[in-house]
Amino acid sequence: MVAFVLPNQNLKTKYKAKWALVSGASSGIGRCLSERMAQQGLNVVLVALPDNLLKETHDELRSKYKNITFRTVGVDLGNPNGDYFEVLKEKTKDIDVQIVFNNAGFCIVNNFFKGSLEKQLSNIECNMVSHVKIAHYYMAQMASKKLRGCIVFTGSQAGFFATPSAAIYSSTKAFLAQFAYCLAIEGKDYGIDVTCIQSGPMKTRFNDKLPKLDALKFFEAISSSPDDVAKLLINSVGRVTIRDASLYTLFTRLVTKVIDQNTMMPIVFYGQKISSDYKNFKDLH
Repeated sequence: MVAFVLPNQNLKTKYKAKWALVSGASSGIGRCLSERMAQQGLNVVLVALPDNLLKETHDELRSKYKNITFRTVGVDLGNPNGDYFEVLKEKTKDIDVQIVFNNAGFCIVNNFFKGSLEKQLSNIECNMVSHVKIAHYYMAQMASKKLRGCIVFTGSQAGFFATPSAAIYSSTKAFLAQFAYCLAIEGKDYGIDVTCIQSGPMKTRFNDKLPKLDALKFFEAISSSPDDVAKLLINSVGRVTIRDASLYTLFTRLVTKVIDQNTMMPIVFYGQKISSDYKNFKDLH
């Protein structure tokens, strides 16, 4: 129904909002979400790493949408000391942010206990803890001012399907789905919608820093465009809580309905052991 029957929706009109916030705004889904929010007439807070990519994104959007205000917040959401959160609050204290896309995230591919603990904790901070802090702050702001709005999370198919060698990524995405499910109930009386999209493989820069695995080549072949996922996500907000965003996601969801996790574990285990990636990359075992 959401995908094929209900019409496109304008979040500015839906929530009578002026500002949207997008984390991970420099590229991929975040970049597409930022542009689509501008197309809907919303001013946008662009949250991303403080690098040239953020500046380029800001300059391009500002040049293209001259009647829209773009505000950049260059921070590292993976910094466990949490300094980014105070910067974010300071940069948005004078505006009402009613639409929040918690989209930032990255993936580490290696055997969990062989990887750096510091890097694993940074991954948890970015993919999970930062989203909790941001959701808590802006939900409280909306509720206290009696403003309608939405909190949106970019989850993943990895959140409900075993993903060896990406334990932190998979686990943090599982958390986001359950977190969204609970918050959706809590926010309903306040007019705050919560949605988590379970994305599948996408054609983004997400994989640029990962090992050149054969599995990734397969996923690239069946991947969606980030703009298609962004459009799907926007049309899902306030209509569903958990949204599976690709045929691959739907397929693996059905597999988990048929095959119990205890049965799936040895299947994935032995399947990984015979893969070319497992044989060629020692960090995977």
